[in-house]
Amino acid sequence: MTGIASDAIALFTSTSNFGVMARTVVLGGLGTFSVNVTGMKLPVPAAYEELAIVAALLVIELAIQSRAHVAAAPAKKAPKIGKVPVAPRAELPEAPAAKSGGAQSEVSLRMQAAARAGDLPAAEAMMKRLLASEASPSVVCYGVLISAFAKAGDLESAERWLGALRRAGVGAPNTICMNIVINACAKQGDVARAEYWLRQMPALGVQPDAMSYNAVLDACARAGELARAEGWLRAMREAGQQPNLVSYSSVLHACAVASDAKKAESWLVAAMVEASAADATLKPNAICYNAVIHACSKASDIDRAAHWISAMVAQGVQPTVNSYSTIIDRLAKNGDVEGAEAWLGRMADAGVEADVVSYNMILCKYSRAEDAGHAIRLFQQMLSRGVRPNTVCYNLMINIHARSGDAQGAMRRLKEMRAAGIAPDRISLNTAMKAFVRGGDVRGAEMLLQEMRRSSVQPDLYSYNAILAACARAKESQRAEQWFVRLCEDGLVADAMSYGAMIEVHAQVGDVRRAETWLNRMEEAGAQPSSHAYSALIQAVSRLGDVPRVERLIVAMVDRGVEVSGGTYNALISACAKKGDIERAERWLRQMAEKGVQADVASYSAVIHACAKANDLSRAEAWVAKMEEAGTDANVVTYNSVINACARCGDAHRAEHWLEKMLAKGVAPGVLTYNSLINACAKAGDLARAERWLTAMPTHGVQPDDVSYSTVIHACGTRRDPRRAEQWLDKMQAGGALQPSAFCYNSVVQAWSRAGDATRAATWLETMRRGSAEPTAASYSALVAVHVRTGALAEAEAFAREMMAAGHAVPRNGPGSLASIANAWQMRGDGARAAQVRRLATDAPSMPPASGRGSSSQNWSSP
Repeated sequence: MTGIASDAIALFTSTSNFGVMARTVVLGGLGTFSVNVTGMKLPVPAAYEELAIVAALLVIELAIQSRAHVAAAPAKKAPKIGKVPVAPRAELPEAPAAKSGGAQSEVSLRMQAAARAGDLPAAEAMMKRLLASEASPSVVCYGVLISAFAKAGDLESAERWLGALRRAGVGAPNTICMNIVINACAKQGDVARAEYWLRQMPALGVQPDAMSYNAVLDACARAGELARAEGWLRAMREAGQQPNLVSYSSVLHACAVASDAKKAESWLVAAMVEASAADATLKPNAICYNAVIHACSKASDIDRAAHWISAMVAQGVQPTVNSYSTIIDRLAKNGDVEGAEAWLGRMADAGVEADVVSYNMILCKYSRAEDAGHAIRLFQQMLSRGVRPNTVCYNLMINIHARSGDAQGAMRRLKEMRAAGIAPDRISLNTAMKAFVRGGDVRGAEMLLQEMRRSSVQPDLYSYNAILAACARAKESQRAEQWFVRLCEDGLVADAMSYGAMIEVHAQVGDVRRAETWLNRMEEAGAQPSSHAYSALIQAVSRLGDVPRVERLIVAMVDRGVEVSGGTYNALISACAKKGDIERAERWLRQMAEKGVQADVASYSAVIHACAKANDLSRAEAWVAKMEEAGTDANVVTYNSVINACARCGDAHRAEHWLEKMLAKGVAPGVLTYNSLINACAKAGDLARAERWLTAMPTHGVQPDDVSYSTVIHACGTRRDPRRAEQWLDKMQAGGALQPSAFCYNSVVQAWSRAGDATRAATWLETMRRGSAEPTAASYSALVAVHVRTGALAEAEAFAREMMAAGHAVPRNGPGSLASIANAWQMRGDGARAAQVRRLATDAPSMPPASGRGSSSQNWSSP
């Protein structure tokens, strides 16, 4: 048995090709098993898993080769593949003349112990003390430090001591020492540095071996430098070193990283041919096939990837979870989640158990698509197949709930996570917080932050920013101020998102002054204000109608290099439009185009609305034409603005033209559209036309509202046709769905007053009161005027007093004024009564003379 074991160990540690193959197969299998087990806790992409296995095999092979290393005849010099100068290193003390002694051996052993314990400063300090003494450090001492620093990834220190060894002249470093340095360069992805040290080996008196070249190949593979990897594989042969399976694996990985499927396939075939013809140790293993499958998958050539899975099975190589997961990952990233799930099934049918990483690839896609239904189904499938979710898996599920604002779902996943024995991390809790942010649930977000502290998880800036964002959504400005203070007290530095939330919350509540204060604080803190922060403030200021202030903010954005979005320009243009300032609105629309910002339908509609406000129909129509020339389709708001302009100008014909165009474009008119059209007809004095459009509204699928009826009723009153106004008022109430507004009643009251029927006018005023509608000053004035005309002076005086009691100002003079009543009493010969009314007029608040048509603030057709 002892002899068999000795033979097995000898074979396993042999440097022959067969020994390399045996080690590669056994250690590769063990490595794959270990990575799969580790993947349950710490998921790693398939490409990196295999690259890690290759790197591990490289290090093990390096160690075995170095143990059996013997001096060899100088090999052919490797071809130059670029020259990399090494940066000057810090000077070290010169080594004194070499002296032998046991002290050096003892120091060397202590240095090795310190290096193994990871205490590199202590090891380096020993070496410096040795250099300062009369004893000269041996090459072994230098080798200990060089290897230790290289393994720790401190290339600069490793190279510095390598240079010191060279200057000391106490001997050459051994091959293993140089290979460790090259391997460290590979791990850092520094191809040029790895190449440099390989070329320097002969000058240092060390001959490169297979592991030296494999280390450079590994560097090329990590960086995806395929051409360089191929060049070094050729150089390896020219130098008399036979490439082994690790060499080919590195080249294949370079192909995968570079997404060159064709090259990967050709190199795999080359290895297969060489294995069958001369060297059985080059027979590709699962790692080689997986690299080719990975390359095909990255190129989105799923059919070729599937072909190579079949080919590896035909060659007696068992596919691994990584064989399938690279395909699943690519399909998921390409948006073909159905295909990705189908490959999960194929993997199970092949007897390969999917790991959690495979499921996470698909869950990640569902998370980004906010597809909770499919994600939950896949999660349940994973559990039913015995795959244990890990932290990443639960975090993805929490994110799916959070993105849809499902706070209960997110909290349920946290509970399941704890029940599975997995402690939620900061990402878990911060992600769950997003669900509360979307709903503006400040208390819920605060609860999760408190849970972080109880779990000894330190909240980070994202945690605080989430609470600030929730405060902004909930419009809780004072609470936001308190949390900002806590953020600073926790030693965190607020960023643009923190300040942006503070600006937004104050803008939301209309506290523009405080929002601007936070903008100034943001700039003083050196945080670059975001477009979103400015936009929130500008929206608030534009709602106040402060156009100059909005302009100053936009100029400040441009000066600071902050992108001004189309929505921000639209807020300014809309503010100009509400003021009826056409020139200003047009100027900003032109500047928007000059800055390369695409104007949209809202931009043009705002300018057209400004034209409507200014009663400039031709200008409004011209902007519609420009809008169409720019390839922007008008919407219902645009057409409403143009028809509103027609209404303001009393052009019923043009209003009907634009309605026809609107219908031809497939834009459905709304109640505002028809109200503007009816108003256009009324303004044009065409009552019959206005009535026709009111009657036609239901046939177009639009129900009239109180404005529709009141516009026609008012038009009847203007035409001094009170009976017609009454009829429309009755029709309005007939369905029971609409209650007449005060404007409707006032229009009827004023219509009867103008017609000289004081009794009928008073009756409608009483009906109006019973309907809880408030008579206007114009209605009272009209009643006063009609009663004065009909000689009912006492009734006229009573309505005037009632008008004053209702808080309305009384006209100074003219029809419907107290002066008209006093004059009428005077003409009737009742001077005392006239004087009494004049005294009443002196004490009463007054207003300008009432117009003959009354005054109403009804907004007829705002789009």
